[in-house]
Amino acid sequence: MHNHDGVRPGPAIALVEDDPSLNRATARLLRAQGFTVDSFASAEAFLARETGQPACLLLDIDLGGMSGLCLQRLLRTQGDATPIIFVTGGEHVGARELALDMGCTGFLYKPFTANALLELVLKALS
Repeated sequence: MHNHDGVRPGPAIALVEDDPSLNRATARLLRAQGFTVDSFASAEAFLARETGQPACLLLDIDLGGMSGLCLQRLLRTQGDATPIIFVTGGEHVGARELALDMGCTGFLYKPFTANALLELVLKALS
């Protein structure tokens, strides 16, 4: 699969974020770095996706409906080991520990810098 300038698309990152402006900004940032981004507004939309397996999952904890932590648990239960980076605006007591226990790659607090995000994405893909 090539895009118009003949460059192979980068690794696919699934972005699950229910804030439309943050979703757009984060997707733009990642695409500018050469990644392919599939954006989803909810965990349910991600689960119902028709795209393939992402190389990395960027996941908000606070989502309307199923939370990011519940989605992580569900994926792990299904044997899905996709690297997960959590993004959160809230200070969730114990959430970071829980997420790390279940094997997430990283944890970002909003507002985060582009560099902090890219560093974690590259770590997740390595």
